[in-house]
Amino acid sequence: MIGSWKKINLLLVTLGTSAIIALFSGIGIAETWTGPYMSGFTSFASQYLLLFCIGAMFGKIMEDSGAGWRLANTIASKAGDKWSLPAFVGITIILLYGGVSIFVIVFFILPIGKSLFQRLRIPWSYFPAIALIGTIPPVGMLPGSLQVLNIIPTNYFGTDLMAGAGVGLVATVVYLIGAAIFVKLILKNSERDFDITEFQSINAADIDEKELDKKAPNALLSLIPILMALLLINVLKMDIVIGLLIASIIGVVLFWKSLDDIGNTASKGVENGILPLIYVSVVVGVARVVEVVPFFDVMKTALMDLSINGMLKIMATVSVVSAMTGSSSGSLTMITDLFGAEFLSWGYHPDLIHRLMATTAIGFDALPWNSVIVVMFTLSGVAYAKGYKYAFVTSVILPIIGALAIVLASPLFY
Repeated sequence: MIGSWKKINLLLVTLGTSAIIALFSGIGIAETWTGPYMSGFTSFASQYLLLFCIGAMFGKIMEDSGAGWRLANTIASKAGDKWSLPAFVGITIILLYGGVSIFVIVFFILPIGKSLFQRLRIPWSYFPAIALIGTIPPVGMLPGSLQVLNIIPTNYFGTDLMAGAGVGLVATVVYLIGAAIFVKLILKNSERDFDITEFQSINAADIDEKELDKKAPNALLSLIPILMALLLINVLKMDIVIGLLIASIIGVVLFWKSLDDIGNTASKGVENGILPLIYVSVVVGVARVVEVVPFFDVMKTALMDLSINGMLKIMATVSVVSAMTGSSSGSLTMITDLFGAEFLSWGYHPDLIHRLMATTAIGFDALPWNSVIVVMFTLSGVAYAKGYKYAFVTSVILPIIGALAIVLASPLFY
């Protein structure tokens, strides 16, 4: 946790953490690194290499062709002032639900947000909190999402991407209603907090909208690859990697004239998937180290002996590990690996466990050292001191409320 906070490379952090665990457990450090740590790393990397790389390539095709920008810009321009903020959130939800990475989407929504917030006189310090609203439902709550957090549990629980559809939709509705109420409350202070000079702090370069408008495909064409990916994977039940690969090929065919260098787009896209894969894999490596040391049984017993409902135990376990790692995907992989069998033994439906864990994982992972939070605040130029208190509500408190809604609604569905 300290290493992540200090922005030390995650490989070094996990090696150091594994070494400390080994030292206090009476196990050789070298033996730990080459044994359970590397075993955890390779098992996850081999299982998800193609998914991460093909998924990132799909996102890169959407980015380089201008298709992602076209969808975002079309929705924003058609909404009008009254519905512009909901449309702004909707842009992010649609693109993320279709499998585009948040690290790609943020470059689309920054210039749109800048123009929108200035026009509506909304303080720029509110931007991260409002922008993050669109990242929560499609990552963990919404059934059918092509995001990796929705994919990871399928390999452990034998579920599919539509797992827990009913409770997931309940959580989404509860979350969005809560977010709408919160935004309405903070907008009451808009005029008081508005400072035009805040908009000069944006660190991301403005998108050349004139150039993109010339080369980007139209909105309908831009939407086809996302719809195809969702259809192939969720309706036709095609393998996720194959579905994303076919959707990528369709994107290349449709956006042929919009892509300046198809070979470079594909190569860069694959490269974009490798680093996130490594970062999640090293966290899984730590999980394997934890699993083999004597303390694991003590920790597991302490968590499992909490005198609370089983689903609340699942939430507590996921929340603790998510907060420590600052990574929803890393924590979810670690927890399913270490506790998945235990959770299943309690008799809950695998679909329910899948959706509850995915929703809970996007709560306490969003502490200040989370990579998405860091990117959002760095590129927007918003100071943590001014903007994080708002982002904490939309990215930590409200997702946990959404997870609690799953617990309360579960008897209606299971």
